[in-house]
Amino acid sequence: MKKHRAKPYLFILPVLVLALVFVYVPFVQSVVSSFFNVRMDGSLADFTGLRNYRNLFSNEIFAQSMANTFLFMLLFVPLNFILIFLAVLLTERESRRNKFFETVFMLPMAMGMSSMALIFKYMFRPSVGIINRLIGIDIQWTNNALAAMFSVVFLGVFLDFGLDYIILLSSMRSLDKAPQEAARLDGANEWQVLTRIKLPLLSPTLFFVLFISIKDALLICAPVMVMTEGGPFRSTQTIVYYYYIEAFRNSNYSAAAAISTVVFIIAAIITSASAALDSRRVHYEN
Repeated sequence: MKKHRAKPYLFILPVLVLALVFVYVPFVQSVVSSFFNVRMDGSLADFTGLRNYRNLFSNEIFAQSMANTFLFMLLFVPLNFILIFLAVLLTERESRRNKFFETVFMLPMAMGMSSMALIFKYMFRPSVGIINRLIGIDIQWTNNALAAMFSVVFLGVFLDFGLDYIILLSSMRSLDKAPQEAARLDGANEWQVLTRIKLPLLSPTLFFVLFISIKDALLICAPVMVMTEGGPFRSTQTIVYYYYIEAFRNSNYSAAAAISTVVFIIAAIITSASAALDSRRVHYEN
């Protein structure tokens, strides 16, 4: 009997070991390092208390990076969510025509992030970029702060679109059809079916997709690194990209450890708030 109870834990043991070695132990080390001066070889020097955090919060570059991150989140999350939901509504019914659109919408999953960032970088070049030529405009995407932020937002939406679309489409197609048909027989139109029946049943998945979008926005780094390198004038430098600069370019491991701890605290606050909202407002029963 004891063997039978222990068997499921044996299957997840490799994952737990990997998580412990590559996630939890480095995280604890990072938090501890944020209270010390860290030498170039990674060893701890003298204890500094909260000095690393005081220096961080008095740093204008850190404040700008935080503001850029929340601006990116404010632009990215609604745009990503709306476009995915519209795509799901467009391809909700299974048909031969929708197979083509499904393939198009899932295509970003098959493309490498770095390669797509490079493609977007050249697409949004002001002089020879295809975006300005196709639309017939002259926006200085790489020289204007807000335009550069929007270009990174478009790249982020493209990279996230495929996976979020699959998750939401699968949930939409698996909804119980009986309540929908009953509502239509009672005279409900498609808008009423969508808002009164589908959306409440979809709310757990909608919440999940929304949370994933917020998480991706908070941790955005690699697309910024490849596409804009934080420019122009740090207007697209996010908090995680600032961590990358301090840790791997400036070798300021003490500041990098403090930044990573702050990012964790922000993520924990967002997760807790989202969980509280989830438990109060999300409908889980069919």
